[in-house]
Amino acid sequence: MISTFTPPSYPAISSSPDDPRLASFIQRPEELDIADVVILGVPTDEGIRRNGGRPGASAAPSAIREWLGTLTPYAGPQFKQHLDTLRIVDVGDIPHSDLETMHAHASEVVKQFIAAKKIVIALGGGHDITYPLASGFKQGANSDIGIVNIDAHLDVREKKNGRHHSGSSFRLLLEEGIVAGHQFAEIGIQSFVTAREHFEWVVRQGARILTFEDATTAHLPHAFEECEFAISHGDPEFPAYLSFDVDCVRASDAPGVSAPAPIGFLAEEAYELATAAGLSKNVRMLDIVEVSPPHDIDSRTSRLAARMIAAFLAGVANRNV
Repeated sequence: MISTFTPPSYPAISSSPDDPRLASFIQRPEELDIADVVILGVPTDEGIRRNGGRPGASAAPSAIREWLGTLTPYAGPQFKQHLDTLRIVDVGDIPHSDLETMHAHASEVVKQFIAAKKIVIALGGGHDITYPLASGFKQGANSDIGIVNIDAHLDVREKKNGRHHSGSSFRLLLEEGIVAGHQFAEIGIQSFVTAREHFEWVVRQGARILTFEDATTAHLPHAFEECEFAISHGDPEFPAYLSFDVDCVRASDAPGVSAPAPIGFLAEEAYELATAAGLSKNVRMLDIVEVSPPHDIDSRTSRLAARMIAAFLAGVANRNV
């Protein structure tokens, strides 16, 4: 299976013992068996096109890796453990093909990684990838799962012309019983970009919605903790999947997304949420989607996504401290 990935590419950075960089610590697919964390890219924006959005997310995995590799493994004095205590393996990207083939491939490999007790970070791609990835996550966990979607949009539209797209992942996951309504939550949903019918449909499934206004009033990351508790029921072994659509961050902080918004979470709040997810023993998979490098300004959004991944990894390294 490893041979079917497109190899990852990280910047060639001089890394001295007194100034190490993550590009020197992230290992290649050959070390997969010993990995604590696996990074996987799904470089596609066909689902965004099908949903009428602006393409560009297919360039995100390589752009995010470019900035991730430049970061140091030192998580700061607030942490006891740092990223160099983790065995991080990047297996590369799902090879480009038609969307359904890429989805099937991604679902199968995530199933294998989760069954092997790896923590998985997926780099989108459009939000359509969450449907196959969460399907594989469920199969690999071989149990009920919880899902938290942090997003400006609910993404519960119906298929278009019988085809899945970037706005339909969570409708499919709920309709097909991959996640139960009471084990699903959406955070950051914004007014005026959400249809009442869709909002009420999600509520009828028994899911929890924290709007952007509610989440910011609750002071992040406590809003995430509240939803996580509802999903995990206090069980630290309950497997949870966190999907983070970067368009929930305001456009001044994250301009390079498929659907930019003038309001949204601050970059600092996105960072806090990623850290909280890493610290949670429930969260076994994170995806970051809808980053669109062709529409970015000074790589702000790709840099933010890289920092969020580093924050998540810092949390993972300190889960048992």
